[in-house]
Amino acid sequence: MKPSNRNLTAGGDDRPLFLGTQAAFGDDVIDPTYTYIMLGSNTNEGYAYNVAATLTKPFDNGFSASLSYSYGDSYAAFDATSSQNNSQWRGYYNVQGRNFVGDAQRSTFAAGHRIFGQFSYAIEYADFGRSQLSLNLNAQTGGYYSYIVGARNFLFIDDGGFDNNELYYVPNSADEAFLVDTEVDGQTYTAAEQWAILDKYIDDNPALSDFRGDYTERNAARQPMQFTADLRFVQDFYVKVGGKKHTLQLTADVFNFTNLLNPEWGIVRFAGSFGAYPVVNLQGNTLGDNTTPSYTLNPDIIRGEEPTDGNIDDSGFRSSRWQAQIGVRYIFE
Repeated sequence: MKPSNRNLTAGGDDRPLFLGTQAAFGDDVIDPTYTYIMLGSNTNEGYAYNVAATLTKPFDNGFSASLSYSYGDSYAAFDATSSQNNSQWRGYYNVQGRNFVGDAQRSTFAAGHRIFGQFSYAIEYADFGRSQLSLNLNAQTGGYYSYIVGARNFLFIDDGGFDNNELYYVPNSADEAFLVDTEVDGQTYTAAEQWAILDKYIDDNPALSDFRGDYTERNAARQPMQFTADLRFVQDFYVKVGGKKHTLQLTADVFNFTNLLNPEWGIVRFAGSFGAYPVVNLQGNTLGDNTTPSYTLNPDIIRGEEPTDGNIDDSGFRSSRWQAQIGVRYIFE
């Protein structure tokens, strides 16, 4: 890909614009023989750390308790989130273009906060059985996500990256927002009305307000804490035959017991496709001589919705729905 030949003219947003990477689409590439030529190298940018502490207490009356806290953070110049360098490079967030190695920013793999508690009570029945009830509590930071411009790459930056993958420039004023009228749910919103909504949304959101007059950083936004609890009951019946112990174990599990108690609890959310949430959507393009963009505010923001609204993880044991499981196990020596 040839170096940038022009820049966006959008107030403080002067990110470079390119001529594309695909000769098949008429773009002016260095060598049309190849689709991509990848050169990967290492960097000493970035760091990671994790801290954890656990308190455990067994009691003489059958109760036991454990409480743990951990926090981890990670910054990287480039996250390895795909099995191919093609996708790695195309998914890179950098306002200077994907061939420029920028400063380390928060990694997709940053752990955040987690509090985990386990509480159980067990009782023995002479020599023939044992019952145990346990409750596992988990509270952890939701996933990280990035604020971006909603745009097809070849209509905006045109450097071969994925669509909807360009970090958002946070405007100081309406003059830097470049909004145009739009219609949402049958109602027309003028540029001024959209700016009033956007300006308040920025003020109420540190992941945007901290970057006024600059580009927001990758994974600067974080979802709210998520709370779940699992309940487990185990009943053992055992008998000795010929000096050996035989046990029949019955188990009952309720995963996401919180959601069983209240359908509004235990919800696990995500922030949309590939952890990117558009603040504005590009109208038209910035190709050729046109280097000034036109945007409309994301309809979700106009409606007062958040990135995680409606995006509910509903798969596997990490599901937002409660699930029950019963089991039978035969244990012998």
